Amino acid sequence: MAVSESPRRLLPTPETRALLIKWIIALLVPSCVFTFVWIGEQIVNQIWLGILYPQNQLYDHDLWSLFLQSVFMLIIYLSTIVLAGYLVAADSGRRNMIEIWCDVLFAVVVPLVLLTITTDLLISLGLGAVIWGIYLFVRNRVRRAMHYTPPPPLESLHVMDEQGRTVLVRVARQAGFWFATIFAVISLVADLIFYASGALPDLLMIWVVARTILLPVAGYFLGHLGGIIALRYVVKPDEGVEEKQNNGQAENGRQGWRSNARKVSREQQLHSLSASRAKEEAKDVVPNDRPLQSRGATRIYMLMLMVFVVLYPILDPILFGSGSKGRITSYGDLGFYVILALGLNIVVGFAGLLDLGYVAFFVIGTYSWSLVGSTQFYKLTGIIANPSTFSWFFWPMIIIAALITALWGILLGAPTLRLRGDYLAIVTLGFGEIIPIVFTQMDKYTNGTDGIAGVYPPATPCIGSFCINWSNSPTPYYYLILIIIGACIFANVRLRDSKLGRAWIAIREDEIAASSSGINLVNTKLFAFAAGAFFAGIAGVYHAAKLGTVTPSDFNSSDSIIYLAMVVIGGLGSIPGVLVGAVVVYAINLLILNQLDTYAADPNNFLHFLPQHLSNFSFDNIRNLLFGIILISIMIFRPEGLIPSARRRRELHHTENEDEKLEESSLDQPPGTPEFEAEMPVD
Repeated sequence: MAVSESPRRLLPTPETRALLIKWIIALLVPSCVFTFVWIGEQIVNQIWLGILYPQNQLYDHDLWSLFLQSVFMLIIYLSTIVLAGYLVAADSGRRNMIEIWCDVLFAVVVPLVLLTITTDLLISLGLGAVIWGIYLFVRNRVRRAMHYTPPPPLESLHVMDEQGRTVLVRVARQAGFWFATIFAVISLVADLIFYASGALPDLLMIWVVARTILLPVAGYFLGHLGGIIALRYVVKPDEGVEEKQNNGQAENGRQGWRSNARKVSREQQLHSLSASRAKEEAKDVVPNDRPLQSRGATRIYMLMLMVFVVLYPILDPILFGSGSKGRITSYGDLGFYVILALGLNIVVGFAGLLDLGYVAFFVIGTYSWSLVGSTQFYKLTGIIANPSTFSWFFWPMIIIAALITALWGILLGAPTLRLRGDYLAIVTLGFGEIIPIVFTQMDKYTNGTDGIAGVYPPATPCIGSFCINWSNSPTPYYYLILIIIGACIFANVRLRDSKLGRAWIAIREDEIAASSSGINLVNTKLFAFAAGAFFAGIAGVYHAAKLGTVTPSDFNSSDSIIYLAMVVIGGLGSIPGVLVGAVVVYAINLLILNQLDTYAADPNNFLHFLPQHLSNFSFDNIRNLLFGIILISIMIFRPEGLIPSARRRRELHHTENEDEKLEESSLDQPPGTPEFEAEMPVD
């Protein structure tokens, strides 16, 4: 396929003009908000000022920091142009333009505006999630009032030949080119205003002119890349799958691996799916009605998110000003909540075993490192522990402590294997109450209620003169928790897709049927408890090393409820949902609700009228009430969670698939009728 084309071909055709207008405006608004309302333009200018004016002490002259900032800005803007090309190419054009704009407004623009107001990332995300939930609720009510019926998911599905794929890429190039051109013109006008007001130095005008010329050229090629991404999800004429014929029943199989398989087209396969499955599959096929939620767009989002998360310690002081150390510390705390939620998701989400005492495993993991990596080791063994030496034991203790907690998970699971539901919840709740009390009473080993102080941080080798400062900087812990979270996500995905993971899901769905299928219930449940406890042990070791001190008052049974809320709100059995649920619950419960009294004390805040008109009023007294109302609201209006797994979504919304008919069997007929006798002959 030729990349080059005449300038005349860049002019939008009547068929694509509506799509271009819809998506260019939808993406230009958040891009301009980030660039001019928040801090995007300031970051770019600060990078160039730091390079062009090395003698000025007002600017950052650290070349490594400037390089990382440049990488971040380049990936954000270039990914947005790629996204514009992909969305225009992937859109079927059937959704209303106003609806698209509202989705982008509440999903992107509102969080950016909240960032400028709160100057706190997690608080803005938590508030944004609440606003997004309210918007979805109102939108669904409006649709019902208007008797809106969504189109069939496969209505626009068609096989795309070579000519159609060529047109798709050309449309993506047009989208990238025009989006970049319009954005370059808007930026040029804004910079000319800044220059006329004296806010922009003369040297930066060279960059402004170069950017105005280069952006449309880059938009052309990046739009082409968006089209290439869209091509990966089109249905091609020669694309097909093979189905095995088994007594008249078709079973999906891999292409070419069975001799008794027949080949069907991808289109036929999608049309043969149930309504719920077809809806899930169709959202990734290009073109579709929801390109913003398709797999291609999701991968672009993930790229931007990963770059932001990895470079966040460099970006935090630029994006949010002073207080970076405290914010990065809080994000490190959020990290072990994420690990705990991932571990509990194995027990509750995969295996369906209700565990209300999960905090006990966290306590065991925390004390495992505290007893070894502190002066308490001398009291226990009489061996003098050199901090510079014993700090190196942190790395093997991550695995050792995790194995110890996994053993305790087996010890908890063994006597409870015959319990289900509420009975299992009560037993695990009791276990969660007992363990912290046990550590409180072991004065000789744990210092009782006084806890253990002076827990050693990790140790890492120095590279030349560069040494990682674990004692005074939260940044090393931030990157450490990112690495641990990445490893835990990888392990969760592998466990979910393994034979053991499928056995867990089978037990969750129907324990009797799973046992009849040959699944060993005892071993499978014990593996679930052990795997969940394993992750809690990892989180405990990290928490002890980061905090530097451990006391029994840091743990209580209500923490297990918070961990469970993260899993349920995010989506049972959904790994992305658990990650989002941990962030949302942490932001709402530990940041937003915890700071309401601070906001109410500010005379300029709209919450200030409450303590003025209500004597002795304090948000801290009703914090649990507010959190409970939020949990109830989410469970009523979003019972499957924020990002549910496909299986969970189908379970809770199967009645909405009106076009999906259940196949009747002989057991559905009344005994004695001709239909029953025909299906159930008696010899």
